[in-house]
Amino acid sequence: MTDPSWQCNRAIGRGMIPGRLELTRTHVVFEPGRLAKRTAGLRFSVRLEHIAAVGVAPGTGGWRSGGKRDRLCLTLGDGSEQFFVLADIEAALQAIRIALPARG
Repeated sequence: MTDPSWQCNRAIGRGMIPGRLELTRTHVVFEPGRLAKRTAGLRFSVRLEHIAAVGVAPGTGGWRSGGKRDRLCLTLGDGSEQFFVLADIEAALQAIRIALPARG
């Protein structure tokens, strides 16, 4: 079985980096597209146990940052947030929520 993944854009500052968001057994990983790798695209990876919450955040309205489209929001244990714009936000949200370790 392959890991679920989604084409997406990662919000960085006031811009977007195209790439792919992947859910593995232990991590959520963003891999920038080929062209983005050569410019400003940075790989992002976080262990599932370091994700404090996953949800949907409204878009900012800025055309360079995904417009008014809702974003997948990963809130990390340190309080920082990572945002991703993707077409099937509900599928990604559900898959990541299911994969998160139970909190005791």
